[in-house]
Amino acid sequence: MRNELILKGTINLLILTQISKKPMYGYAIEKEINSMINTPLPTGTIYTLLHNLENRNFIKFTVKKNNNGRISKIYEITPDGKKFLKFHLEPLNTVSMIIKYLISEIPKIT
Repeated sequence: MRNELILKGTINLLILTQISKKPMYGYAIEKEINSMINTPLPTGTIYTLLHNLENRNFIKFTVKKNNNGRISKIYEITPDGKKFLKFHLEPLNTVSMIIKYLISEIPKIT
């Protein structure tokens, strides 16, 4: 069975929340989110989501050259991204209630 379908809708919100605190490199975002959800996402997932969030104008990036001469992108949230996050607060509260209910009820099923 696959559980990533449940996670899929929330990963974008996690990304936006993390970079709303501070601009971050893609690798740092990936590492932090994998740690938060306690399971590694499939390779490339974060970068695909970052690209999609950028296309929707929810994030932007600046290009930086590191000490090794490699180019990296630092992502930060845009005003549209902040609005998107705030818009989802009420639906997340509803989903939270549903999830708490499911977590308490599913173990009772025989």
